[in-house]
Amino acid sequence: MAKKLPMPSGDFLNFSEIFSAAVALAEDDPIEHLMVLTFEFDEQQLLNLVQHRALEEQKDLARSGLKLLSTIRPVVFYDARKTKPFGRLPQFLELHPCKTPGFSCHHSKAYCIVTRKAIRLVVGSFNLTYTGLFRNREVLQEWTWQSAKSADTHILVEWIAFLREHYLTEAQASSHSALAAALTTLDARTSGWRLPPPAPDRPGHLLTSGYGERSGLDALVDQWDAWFPEQAPTSLFVVSPFFDENPAPHCIAEQISSRFPTLSRLEIVTDAANQASLSRAHFGRHFAPDQSALRLIPETILADERARIERQGSNSTKDLALNRVLHAKILLLATEDGAGVAYLGSANFSRKAWLGDNRELGFIERIDNAHALREVVLRGLSVAPSNHFEELPALPPESPSKLDPEEIVEDSLFPGFIDFFVLAPSPGSDCFRFRVHGTQLERIAEYDIHWADMRLTFADGVSQDIPIGQFRNTLLGGRTLEFRHRKKADRRFWFPFQYAGEIISDRQALMHASSWDWLAFHLSPNGADEGEDPESTQWLDGRNSAALPVAMLDVDREANCVVAMQHYLSLFSSVEGCFERRLVESLKVDDPSARQRAIRSQVVEPLSGLATLLQREPVQQPADRLFKLGELGLFVESLARQTSATERSEFAKLVAGIRSALDAAKGADALAADYHAFVVGQLRFAP
Repeated sequence: MAKKLPMPSGDFLNFSEIFSAAVALAEDDPIEHLMVLTFEFDEQQLLNLVQHRALEEQKDLARSGLKLLSTIRPVVFYDARKTKPFGRLPQFLELHPCKTPGFSCHHSKAYCIVTRKAIRLVVGSFNLTYTGLFRNREVLQEWTWQSAKSADTHILVEWIAFLREHYLTEAQASSHSALAAALTTLDARTSGWRLPPPAPDRPGHLLTSGYGERSGLDALVDQWDAWFPEQAPTSLFVVSPFFDENPAPHCIAEQISSRFPTLSRLEIVTDAANQASLSRAHFGRHFAPDQSALRLIPETILADERARIERQGSNSTKDLALNRVLHAKILLLATEDGAGVAYLGSANFSRKAWLGDNRELGFIERIDNAHALREVVLRGLSVAPSNHFEELPALPPESPSKLDPEEIVEDSLFPGFIDFFVLAPSPGSDCFRFRVHGTQLERIAEYDIHWADMRLTFADGVSQDIPIGQFRNTLLGGRTLEFRHRKKADRRFWFPFQYAGEIISDRQALMHASSWDWLAFHLSPNGADEGEDPESTQWLDGRNSAALPVAMLDVDREANCVVAMQHYLSLFSSVEGCFERRLVESLKVDDPSARQRAIRSQVVEPLSGLATLLQREPVQQPADRLFKLGELGLFVESLARQTSATERSEFAKLVAGIRSALDAAKGADALAADYHAFVVGQLRFAP
């Protein structure tokens, strides 16, 4: 159901509550995809998001969360110049730094959670930061779709088209993107819904700016004309924390009034701390002084707002000093009788936001109660009634007293010639290498480049070969490459990298050091979160040259290979029960396409990872590999027999791979040859 009131209410609905509700249902309705658009993000909040934890928690990533990522593969798009060291972020978290020209930025904020049964979308003004989630005054609109009967399915159509047109091409160019998989899921989920085609007369729409030739202001004008062809607006009401730095001679108020010349009244709401940076020039020359109003939100939180916050937090904030900064962006354009449009989203009241420089995203809705909605906003934001317009100077100060933290400052040393990096397997070896894409790649020589503690050297856009062990030793803290300018060593920049398709396909195996490590995780996937982590990930940051630790089940197994094999088979028997339960739960899913996705992600892909590990890891006796692969093949065959012909296709490639590996491990021993013949004879579902 869509939440129809698009403005702040006394309940302070926030994204943390929405996400917590999805997590609470995850056992019955697991999360399949996460997509984030933001200007910037905090590592902790992103870690909480991808680990399905309360967003306010302060906790590091445990081994269980690290491996969960290889299944979910969240996708995050953010502004390229906000890349930080990200020393706590793990591999397979897909980060896409968005490059924009000049002084513009990627400013959109949207969050999409796709579960097995529902699609949730949140569009608003908040970044994925602690202040954005818990401290600022923000605004949002959220939708949940479960079937064709859900409200506002045309918004879902617009969202899917928006991602496909403006993000999928960018993501696919640099990686085997999880966004493509998410869109495939959305297409399959909605294929039978008979979703409505785009139509401008519908009561609400997503509104974008900076994604093409048409600006946000153009879209605003077009939407007004579609809804009110015979009427003209007379008042403009704005909530914004930031404004044009140099408003003269053509501030955004002038730009809007030139497109809507019937406007006669402008009212701006902002924090009291922003008054020193404003002037009459921000109101433009169109609006008469007696029709211009500046309303301020006091720096001190009022008693009724504090009471609402304490109710929201179950009195956990009682007696604490609270500081709430305005970050919401709202625009109401209305006629004398209150008919009009309401906008909320990422766009400040500035030229950059509305004329197409920044990438912006919001929601616009047709309303017939603009006057009442204005009162809701004023009350919800605790706005003082006084008009401070007469106190404003004609022009703003030369140096603004409060700078926009989301303002991009051009840096000549920033390596903007780079488009993206891809980590890919090295041809013919068990190593990896980075490949850089961009223009003027000879300039890469201006920088020292490091991946964790490893210095990278590039020739013709390709790095040296990197052993697979180094990848595993950099599962944490190695999500970005560090650039140090050689002439100004104190200047550093960071770039996340993408993964070639071969690495994505192999991710289940890459997340585990051995088959014993794989068994340890699947026998106790949450064990690393309880008490002291028996598989601490501190060693995984790539900055510790100590020997890699032994997995908690990898104990003295070389002392006696027969005992070790018995131990392994005993543990594998326990894991079989886990995957049998996974298959049973997956088969309960009603939707056929969702059922196949569940079988693939919960059963087939993890077992494929084990098959790869068994082929790679060294063994004391050649027959060890054969027997382990044989037991895995027989188990996979037994699982395949429990599925229908359509679902069985998910197992075919895995069975074929195991059979090929068995042939390679056969050897000349008579007992091994007999075992090989027995197992191969049982693998009926190999193509």
